[in-house]
Amino acid sequence: MKRRVKKKLKGKEWYKVVAPKFLGDLVLGETPALDEKNVLGRKVEASLMEISNDPTKYYIKLIFKINDIRGGVARTQFYGHECTRDFLARIVHKRSSRIDTNDVFTLKDGKLRIKTITVTTRRVDTSVKTEIRKKVVELLKEMTAEMGIEDFVKSFILGKIQPTIKKKLEKIYPVKVFEIMKSNLEEVS
Repeated sequence: MKRRVKKKLKGKEWYKVVAPKFLGDLVLGETPALDEKNVLGRKVEASLMEISNDPTKYYIKLIFKINDIRGGVARTQFYGHECTRDFLARIVHKRSSRIDTNDVFTLKDGKLRIKTITVTTRRVDTSVKTEIRKKVVELLKEMTAEMGIEDFVKSFILGKIQPTIKKKLEKIYPVKVFEIMKSNLEEVS
């Protein structure tokens, strides 16, 4: 078994994978490849807890895509994020309502698919769910229209978007949790 592994890795070079500049050029890890071309397009996951040194952000995984290689260093761009399944299971309870949204938003420098989850304190009617869903989409459209992708990621990581939207949703119905559950880069301009 050990011989096979050695043969497979023999001749491969290791490339250092680095986060985008707006996240401080942190080293995310290393990846082996026979040729630089094989590294381009690979996706790398990293926990937000490791990047921000904030243990309260343990449930968020950031996804990066390698888009440039220079001198053995693979540079990445933000590709998306997602919340862990255990976190989602922990926030939704029996006597509460879960309201999801899934829309593509146009930012200054691209399009981003954003999926959100809103959990109310108690069960709500369909009309209230519809109203909350419309308000979430409306608020996200307003916020993302003025931002670039980097700005959105920074404000999401720092937790500026979530409390702002939650506070405005509280006018419709008491909200226990509002979180941006997942995002994917759809198009870069």
